[in-house]
Amino acid sequence: MWIWKQQLKFGNLQLNLDTFTRAAPVTEGKGMSLLKKMGWNPGEGLGKNKEGSLVPLILDIKMDKKGLVSEGESGKNNMSSSVKELQGKHPVSALMELCSKRKWKPPLYTIMKDIGPPHKKSFLFKVEVNGVEYQSIMPSSNKKIAKADAAIVCLQALKVFPL
Repeated sequence: MWIWKQQLKFGNLQLNLDTFTRAAPVTEGKGMSLLKKMGWNPGEGLGKNKEGSLVPLILDIKMDKKGLVSEGESGKNNMSSSVKELQGKHPVSALMELCSKRKWKPPLYTIMKDIGPPHKKSFLFKVEVNGVEYQSIMPSSNKKIAKADAAIVCLQALKVFPL
């Protein structure tokens, strides 16, 4: 097989896969001394009734350097999973989480308009995320709601929040 011819490199040391599969059984060391201390003898199975496996586990060594991928890490599933994670959360905190996940600077909220008499003001916010500014269209009677509206506009523009 082609896999047996490949070599592993650890610093200056090169090892064939053959080294791992045909290695001599361990006869000394801390693990062996602990097993013997507990009454185990070579050739016996492990466990209460000594019915454990006598053959050591076979190693499966991964030679390519591609890494491991799960179903949740593919591109199409990532977008839908992030939408599911953000549903039910306050838009401002959802936007903050999105920025931290994508390793962007935290969102910067700024009041664009503060209009109306002191007893009945209207507020309009903009939010800057990753160098792009997003602004809500309708002013709100509450700063908290106006800030959330700006966050919703941003999340919708980033296609993370449903329209």
